[in-house]
Amino acid sequence: MEEHKMKLINSSFAFLVAALLLGCSKEAPAPSAQPAAPAPIAIDQTTAGAVTGVVTFKGAAPKFPLLDMTSDPGCPKKPEPADVVLLKDGKLANVFVYIKKGLPQGTFTPPGTPVVLTQKGCRYSPHIIGIMAGQAFTVLNQDTADHNIHSMSSGNVPFNESQSPTDKPIVKTFRYPEMKMVLECDQHQWMRAYVNVMSHPYFAVSAADGSFTIPDLPPGEYTLAAVHEKFGEQTMKIKVGPKQNVKADFGFAMN
Repeated sequence: MEEHKMKLINSSFAFLVAALLLGCSKEAPAPSAQPAAPAPIAIDQTTAGAVTGVVTFKGAAPKFPLLDMTSDPGCPKKPEPADVVLLKDGKLANVFVYIKKGLPQGTFTPPGTPVVLTQKGCRYSPHIIGIMAGQAFTVLNQDTADHNIHSMSSGNVPFNESQSPTDKPIVKTFRYPEMKMVLECDQHQWMRAYVNVMSHPYFAVSAADGSFTIPDLPPGEYTLAAVHEKFGEQTMKIKVGPKQNVKADFGFAMN
């Protein structure tokens, strides 16, 4: 009987060892395939077009309180107009115009040159900024006052850094697209700028005469959008043919 039990134990042990060896001999499952990165987009300059236009405003511009910056000796010595609405001869500046829909699928390479934000006269210049994700963003202080640059980001890593007149430039990059990211100075509550981080280079900011140009657009049908910090967003459909310069004007008014 004892001999029979030993044979059963030995047989069971041999079966277990064989099963373990068989399991170990199997290849590990291959990792799940990663999605392929979108292909870089190359624009054919021989067929690229453009969109140009003018942003106008109908009616009297809303009035805002003057900015009193006299609390800091490094800032202007008398109150100055706010920069929320810059209107001259019916033309509206600081409108962010961009291609909202219709671009080919893929990735656009960001420019190698940085976008520069300057602190001068205790204001941010420019007030409205367009930049590509991955492009360098440089902040300069040309004032005699100290500043504190605070990004109110919801999609990118926020930062909050002080900068004295003698400090080196602050250099950042934004990894993800994000519209209307607010920059503020914690030391001067009137200082504010808006950063629009884009996945493509097809954007512009209207100038003092309301004009804008978006060059090097591949032929196609697009949704063009214009955004103002006070008056909101407008859109229109456009069609750009080969080497065509499309005219697209926007008009804002008080709601």
